[in-house]
Amino acid sequence: MQRWRNALTEAANLSGFDSHVTRPESKLIEEIVGEVLKRLDDTFQSDNKDLVGVECRINEIELLLRTGSAGVCKLGIWGIGGIGKTTIAGAIFTKMSKHFEGSYFAHNVREAQETGGLAHLQQQLLSTLLDDRNVKNFPYIILSFQSKRFSRKKVLIVFDDVTHLKQIEFLIGRLDWFASGSRIIITTRDKQVLSNCRVDQIYDVKELVDVDALKLFSRCAFGEDDPTASYTKLTHEAVKYAKGVPLALKVLGSFLSGRRKEEWKSAMRKLEIVPHMEIQEVLKISYDGLDGHEQDIFLDIACFLVGEDRDQVIRFLDSCGFFPEIGLRVLVDKSLITIDYNTIKMHDLLRDMGREIVRKESINHPGERSRLWHHKDIYEVLTRNTGTKAIKAISLDMSNASNEININPYTFSMMPKLRFLKFYGQNKCMISHFEGAPFTDVRYFEWHKSPLKSLNIHAENLVSLILPCSNVERLWDDVQNLVNLKEIDLSDSKQLTKLPDLSLAQNLESLDLWGCSSLMETHSSIQYLNKLAFLYLVSCESLRSLPHTIRSESLFELRLSGCTSLKRFPKISSCFLKDLDLESCGIEELPSSIECLYNLRSIDLLNCTRLEHITSTIFKLKSLESIRISKCSNLRKFPEIPSCIIDEAGIKRQALSKLELNNCSRLESFPSSLCMFKSLTSLKINDCPRLERLPDELGNLKALEELAVEATAIREVPESLGRLSSLNILVLNNNNFQRIPESIKHLSKLEYLNLSYCERLQTLPELPCNLYDLDAHHCASLEALSGFSSISSSSFVDLRNCFKLDPNELSEIGKDSLQSDHARWMKNMLESQNDEWIRRCMYFPGNEIPKWFRYQSMGSSVTLATPLAGFFVSVKARYCTGIVKDDAQQKLQLKQLNTIPGPSSISLSSTVKPKLVIICYGLAELAAVDVGSFVELNHVRFLAC
Repeated sequence: MQRWRNALTEAANLSGFDSHVTRPESKLIEEIVGEVLKRLDDTFQSDNKDLVGVECRINEIELLLRTGSAGVCKLGIWGIGGIGKTTIAGAIFTKMSKHFEGSYFAHNVREAQETGGLAHLQQQLLSTLLDDRNVKNFPYIILSFQSKRFSRKKVLIVFDDVTHLKQIEFLIGRLDWFASGSRIIITTRDKQVLSNCRVDQIYDVKELVDVDALKLFSRCAFGEDDPTASYTKLTHEAVKYAKGVPLALKVLGSFLSGRRKEEWKSAMRKLEIVPHMEIQEVLKISYDGLDGHEQDIFLDIACFLVGEDRDQVIRFLDSCGFFPEIGLRVLVDKSLITIDYNTIKMHDLLRDMGREIVRKESINHPGERSRLWHHKDIYEVLTRNTGTKAIKAISLDMSNASNEININPYTFSMMPKLRFLKFYGQNKCMISHFEGAPFTDVRYFEWHKSPLKSLNIHAENLVSLILPCSNVERLWDDVQNLVNLKEIDLSDSKQLTKLPDLSLAQNLESLDLWGCSSLMETHSSIQYLNKLAFLYLVSCESLRSLPHTIRSESLFELRLSGCTSLKRFPKISSCFLKDLDLESCGIEELPSSIECLYNLRSIDLLNCTRLEHITSTIFKLKSLESIRISKCSNLRKFPEIPSCIIDEAGIKRQALSKLELNNCSRLESFPSSLCMFKSLTSLKINDCPRLERLPDELGNLKALEELAVEATAIREVPESLGRLSSLNILVLNNNNFQRIPESIKHLSKLEYLNLSYCERLQTLPELPCNLYDLDAHHCASLEALSGFSSISSSSFVDLRNCFKLDPNELSEIGKDSLQSDHARWMKNMLESQNDEWIRRCMYFPGNEIPKWFRYQSMGSSVTLATPLAGFFVSVKARYCTGIVKDDAQQKLQLKQLNTIPGPSSISLSSTVKPKLVIICYGLAELAAVDVGSFVELNHVRFLAC
């Protein structure tokens, strides 16, 4: 009796819900249910501790399911076999099912169908959801009559491992028959299934991160979260092999558990050749669901196409009749491959699974397998001449060979079905020629550094011929029917002297002869290749001529740079060619036929030392944006704009924005008609010593933002300069003019002006008020600075070696800069919360420190006792101290500029904010530094002191 009293007393003391406070009763019930569910969720958290890497995925999926929102939400969980789809769905189901009026987890739908158990699964599903044990199997037509019963229930259903929409339809009918708030989860390896089911969201299950992968493996192998110390290295090797796939981690961990280290090592070596059977069986399910062509595509990728460009893969597979566009899409949907940045990728375990399928075609005889990729198997076939008609593909990384291999010329005659041959890496395979090898089925032929001097084959199905860095001197002598050939790469084949007749290769798209330095001419047949899009002839130093006309309207890229012996540029008609690079070409003129390249955007004529004439028809190219001409030492004249493209409003549909004429030592004039290009934003004329004048119409270039005229013979700058209203940068250094036009003051946007080494320049007029940077050093004749106020307000002024300037005028500029603006700078530096700073730097000529510069000392020390003003003063032939501050830190900089001895001691007393950096450069006599009150000084650096 007493025990009952104690129990009642204990119960009465428990906190709970007050039915008198919470009304109505329905609200009280909701609160009680909510509290119970919350505590059940806490129980789920503790039950979930045995799962690794699941919690964050559950949280992500809950967001996708929009828990608590109206409507029926359908979610797909998609990924490769063994990635953990079912585990994640099960954890979600366990956590959320209590929130629904009905719930069911339909395990392994695929297997149920294969074993004839789909009807039984439907009966269990319906009886659970409808809470009716007498429910029998319903065909779809009868299920539709049950939709009203479904619509009254908010349910959670998981369909696991679905392979077809019909399975869902058989089990439940339509997914939108259920009440608002219902949630449907479908796990599958096939993304197309989810698309057919019209799911709202798809969750792509990724591999476990390294930390979780290690923990899961360790639990299976050692029963703990971390590996045993002596097994750490072996554990990491096994985890690396599994690549984050939970199934592989569990299988390998369990398999290796309790075994000796020698057995671990043996097992890992075996896995390099033979995948684990249990992992293989799970992954192979997706492969078994492919049709014949899709299986061939999968095996080709697994054996030799991983990491290749998608377009190249499609080209090869299409030539084999495998319908790769749809085939690759199916493989992606089934999680067998991924395509990132147009590159084919495959999980290592899937790759190994595919290779194991091929290996099992003939375990002991590599020559009877369809595909060979392992160097030992290939060496056996090539050296023992054991190839058979079963071989369809060989891909050999020759760098794995320890010794040179001599191949019998008859070896390939035993492989009539060969369609893919690739030898890459450091060449160690030697063969003189092919004998009796038909190669009629070969689509892809690649051999890096091939020893062959000629290619005496007849491969009418050939699509790609790749022979970079080869010893080939010629390909073949006769005319071959190569209607399928799309790509030839003979780059860096320095012995190549001639090309074959390619008139029957009408589908050729790319011809790469880059670096074929012995090639003297191309065959005339290339002018008739109408689909040729890429023609590379870079550094073909011996190439003397091209066909007079290249008729391919598909030409997209033409590279002729480095063809130093090429004298004539061909006539080309292509709407796709956008950039023309003729650097270091031997051409003597740019012909009028270039107007046919009507979509050309840029022309580069760099180091064309024989170029004498440029046609005026380049200005008919309405899309042309950039012309760069440099080191064309024979070019005397730049063309005028033809009158046919000029109307009353100016040049029709102009696009030219950038024009450069550099290092043209014989250029004598700049056409005035070019000043009609209202679109021009950048004009550079540099190192043209015979150019004596600029056109008076220069001011018509209203859009010009940058004008650079350097090292020319011009003696006068046009008055129209002041009309360049958009000009931001003006560079006129190394010229012979004596004055700058007064109109320069009207250039309101000008920020940078460079007049350095203009040794005849005598005066500077009033300069624009917004000028930020003035560089006029080594203007030896400069006597007057009319633009006093604009100069003193500039942030950078360089007047070094301008010795004819009035010292009094310079002193006024210096004092104005240091004194008038000093208070404003200090207020900005000391009070600004965002540490803003205005940098100023001035270089003046002189032979002594000006009297207005207050920090002077005749002894061996200098004392600075002022708030740091961000100013740098350079004094000719005297010791200089500079004080500089940048955006990131306050910095005191002391620098020895010449051989005059510097101070032996420095004393600092400053009210500037702390955290200074003091740097001393080259003060060879410095013996002591007193940092005074700099209690929060970060550090002091002494460089070469």
